Amino acid sequence: MAMIRQALRTLRLIFGWICIIGGLIVSISPIPFGFVIVIAGIILVGPRDRGLRIVRAWWNRAIRSLASSSVPLVSALAKRIITFQSSIEMRIHQWTATRTTPRIAPQRAVAEE
Repeated sequence: MAMIRQALRTLRLIFGWICIIGGLIVSISPIPFGFVIVIAGIILVGPRDRGLRIVRAWWNRAIRSLASSSVPLVSALAKRIITFQSSIEMRIHQWTATRTTPRIAPQRAVAEE
């Protein structure tokens, strides 16, 4: 059973990374379908994946360095991307905070007999 679970996890990771890379390639087209594929790939890979964290750290460093660029257009675009990314992360954090509330009703005190 453990081998099957490991094989399914490996297939999910492979398929997730294919979705991420394919979605990034498709996102260049005018149809916004590529971003949906990227999000599906990220969900398949999972937020705790080391490779995904490395890519995210690289992305953040690259955007921050572009924000301090001497070219005004590049700098303005990078700052808008940082603002958009921050707002999305804040909304995700708020959404997950509301989702983690306990769903079990509090136990009522039993009346003493």
